[in-house]
Amino acid sequence: MRAFAPILAASVLAFSSHVASFSIRALNITHAPNTTRIGTASGLPSLTQQQQQLLHDRLFQTNLRGPRWTGNDNHNALTDLVAESMEIAGLSVETLNYTLNRWDPRWWSLTLHLKNGTDLGLPTTGFWPYSGNSGLRGVVAPLHDAGTYGLFPSQSHDTSTLDFDNLPEGGAIVFFDNPSPTRNYSLPGYHLLGTSRDIPPSDIPELGNLTNPHWQSEKKLKFDELKKMGVKAVIASWTNTSDENAALQFLPNAGAPGNGNLFDVPALYVGNSTGELIREMIRTGEAHSATVVLDAPSYEAPTKTVVGHLPGRAEKAESILLYTHSDGPSIIEENGPLLLLTIAEYFAKNPLNISLDIVITTGHMSGYHLDEKLWMSERPEILRNARAAIICEHFGALEWKDSFRDKKPVYEPTGKWEPMWTMADDHNESGLLHQSYIEAFEGTSENLRMALLAPQTIDGKRSRWYGAGGSSVLGHSNLPTIGIIPQPDYLWAAMPDGGWSKLDVPMVIEQIDVVLRTILKLDEKYSAGQL
Repeated sequence: MRAFAPILAASVLAFSSHVASFSIRALNITHAPNTTRIGTASGLPSLTQQQQQLLHDRLFQTNLRGPRWTGNDNHNALTDLVAESMEIAGLSVETLNYTLNRWDPRWWSLTLHLKNGTDLGLPTTGFWPYSGNSGLRGVVAPLHDAGTYGLFPSQSHDTSTLDFDNLPEGGAIVFFDNPSPTRNYSLPGYHLLGTSRDIPPSDIPELGNLTNPHWQSEKKLKFDELKKMGVKAVIASWTNTSDENAALQFLPNAGAPGNGNLFDVPALYVGNSTGELIREMIRTGEAHSATVVLDAPSYEAPTKTVVGHLPGRAEKAESILLYTHSDGPSIIEENGPLLLLTIAEYFAKNPLNISLDIVITTGHMSGYHLDEKLWMSERPEILRNARAAIICEHFGALEWKDSFRDKKPVYEPTGKWEPMWTMADDHNESGLLHQSYIEAFEGTSENLRMALLAPQTIDGKRSRWYGAGGSSVLGHSNLPTIGIIPQPDYLWAAMPDGGWSKLDVPMVIEQIDVVLRTILKLDEKYSAGQL
């Protein structure tokens, strides 16, 4: 049997390699994991082959269940699985349990009623989250063109451009086009503190012009006020955005203030060409009315925040805080729980001197009906004990953008990985964290582009710190914090394949390895009394 063992081991290794190669080809993953990656060869922390395969399986199987909207069955299944898996790994785990008034969009459609008696069904790109619930009968009313929901030069929203004068008696369905803001991560709003492998900013051109439908999240409406004005429903049109890029974007993510309070003006999005058709038919008088259907009942649903603790060998309370959210529309938007679970399992087998505290919050997609920061007041000792905080989300995102051909947007991959945007504070206490993080990119692939960004204060207003709810509280405190938040165009979109075709698993692994190395470097500083 001893003579047979090497042959058996070689056969298993060859089979494993064949399966891994087949899986990568079958999943159309272009960047295959390299078993001789820098981390493994140099002795730096790196996920083992078994841990990589387990991560892949969890991502794939989680994606199969569909979107994890706050409090739905898929979301609760994910948090339950992660909590139990952390317990199995040896962490102490508790859950903070809540009840949410959950808004559940089920069916939506748009029909124009023409003066010649024709009913014209039109395609939509989705719904306006938390806008209202028409039921299956829908809302029928005359159409009114309110013009454009404008933007100030600063790219903040300008509702004064909307024309609600002369609404038909008895109310109207209001149409308007809705241009998306653009953003940048350059001065004066953001200070670039460093990049991966010290690459020049020119290698990350998105720093100066970050076009992204996600910025539509800034363009909220007060639907309660619109209802008082006689607005029965809303049709909003994307502009300068392809229908494919606009499809099922969950934007803006803002409900009526207070858990249980609901807006009552159902609203739908349409693509640019459909919007142009609607505007022309209103102008010529061909369309006299429309039916907006947005069947979206609300009901009470359970949800939970998961809190895990892995004690360090020093047996002290001091910890590194790892933070993310658990709810979202795709396997990229909310893969944070699986990232933190994988990191926890790694350090359960490779103990640190410092402890790890892990918080996986809920409420990210709740339209502010559930405050993601509740854990901070319910478990204040976590923040007291933290010596540094790392926020992880959206790993493995392939970059897709609209490119313009003949002045028309075409949604397609750029061939690049989404930049690894990382929010940071720029006070002196954070120097060790910044240094440790930047050094962790040594030897990483050229595809991994990271920009470490510090939001600045302009005219008394601080530029936004993007990330899981409460990230800015951490970032603007004295606690050294980095928030890793790749932001692809499809971040808030519910995609038919759950985003699997836009996820690069080997990229996820390389990004996790960077976090492992950052934590190990911080642990070394802690052991030396420097953290």
